[in-house]
Amino acid sequence: MKILRIVFHSFLLTAHVIIALLFLVSALSDKISPEYSTLFAYLGLGFPIFCLLNFLFVLYWLFTQEWRFIWIGLLAFLLSWGQVQLYFPLHSPTDDIPKEHTIKLLTYNIMAFGYKEHTPEKPNPTIRYIAESGADIVCLQEYAEDTQKKYLTKQKIYKELEMYPYKSVVYLTRTGRLRNGIAVFSKYPIIKSERINYKSESNGSALHQIRINDKILTLVNNHLESFKLTTEDRSRYSSFLKEMDSEKLEDLRGSLQQKLGTAFKIRASQARAIVAAVDSVQTDYTIICGDFNDTPISYAHHTLQQNLVDAFSESGRGMGISYNENLFWFRIDHILHSPNMKSYNCTVGDVKYSDHYPMWCYLKLE
Repeated sequence: MKILRIVFHSFLLTAHVIIALLFLVSALSDKISPEYSTLFAYLGLGFPIFCLLNFLFVLYWLFTQEWRFIWIGLLAFLLSWGQVQLYFPLHSPTDDIPKEHTIKLLTYNIMAFGYKEHTPEKPNPTIRYIAESGADIVCLQEYAEDTQKKYLTKQKIYKELEMYPYKSVVYLTRTGRLRNGIAVFSKYPIIKSERINYKSESNGSALHQIRINDKILTLVNNHLESFKLTTEDRSRYSSFLKEMDSEKLEDLRGSLQQKLGTAFKIRASQARAIVAAVDSVQTDYTIICGDFNDTPISYAHHTLQQNLVDAFSESGRGMGISYNENLFWFRIDHILHSPNMKSYNCTVGDVKYSDHYPMWCYLKLE
């Protein structure tokens, strides 16, 4: 019996060492461009899983009073604590939000307003949410203007969002009766807008300069390269997570590997193009936000963040899962801001009008 216990503990110890190493490598994976190796990009996706497993091992050693092995997990947490805080912040909501020099920003991938009608009898819930959000600046991705009167035409959108006198729409594609793009609606004057030049078939980024009192804010609204997963791809993924079948894993890997790897590489170059565009202008404040299609532990997020602050990490709580379809439990929508701003109550909304949840926060301009 004693021999079996020794063998079992040796097996668990070996497994924990492997998990701790994978946890550490995944925490550092965002420093390496997927253009050199996509392996690290995949490890970055696994960061929350390795983090959880490492935590469970620590609990097990604590429960069995194997004090000599606990240090493995604790050391792994210590060395990757910055990434843990970035991915799993635990801030309590602030009731006393400063009123002076504070704006509310909303970013939302609206999935073409949910492809729903907008009539007096049946108002579109997405545009009503935006109109009632109280945000000072709204950044929309997968924005779409319809030509059929019972849906949201350009005129209807502008009327419903008339509380925003300043607007900038960058059109990216046209599909059927829809014009698609990214859009910014603002209560403050937009004095300049330009699309950032990088390669993409249907995604894009735009840099805006917004005057807030006597200061200028550089705002970049993004919809970075998506994985272009089909409904069938997502169904396979959901089926695998539910059944954990080896045959389904092989089928899933074959269908996803090429799409994920290609998208990782494209987003890497897109992120660098955005940083170059931001560096070319000198203004008082900077915000980079939108649908990054990548997690907090990713090369794209790391490149875009640079000297900026992740608003959700600074004032949010939990994982902040912002994509709500097919068990893809990730935060892929982000708000990054310059250090001379402070975020309050960064929140992922709970309205399910799109395949993304909205994200908003208060930002005090210091």
